[in-house]
Amino acid sequence: MKVLYSPEAIAARVKDLAATLNKSFADTKLIHTVVTMNGAAVFAADLCRQLSVPQVLHYTGGSYFKGNIKQEIAMNPETLPTNFHLAPVLVIEDILDSGNGIRQLRQILGTRGAGPITVVSLFKRIGSPALADHTAFSLPKELFVVGYGLDMDGRYRELPGIYSLENTLITATMGTC
Repeated sequence: MKVLYSPEAIAARVKDLAATLNKSFADTKLIHTVVTMNGAAVFAADLCRQLSVPQVLHYTGGSYFKGNIKQEIAMNPETLPTNFHLAPVLVIEDILDSGNGIRQLRQILGTRGAGPITVVSLFKRIGSPALADHTAFSLPKELFVVGYGLDMDGRYRELPGIYSLENTLITATMGTC
């Protein structure tokens, strides 16, 4: 494994993102935070603890990969409120790729009365058409990463940094997130 981002580099970037979000939500009484995918859980935990605005947390999603092969998956709206009552929503993503997943989620949130939607992502793939308001790091399109919540078949989530697995590239694409 090759270290891409140390725990210290990640912590510094999360702190910067939290400061930016705290300014954005300074006059907000409550936000709904939607964490997509298991891979975003560690990033979300670190980020949410540094936010000063009260939050209601929700989790949605599934797995986009089997090994290092991309698969199509739809967002799971069953875990989300049926009405957000125009409250602001913060979406926390692990990796923005094709943008299909975040596009689906924006549509779902819109039909459920979400107020302004802010998207923050740990990674955005270089060349991705997906729209994020804030991104921690960029990621080459073909690089497969693990650690800091990101996994390969359930392994490596516990690693404190972010690593590339040597000789492991994304090998096939169906519909992707």
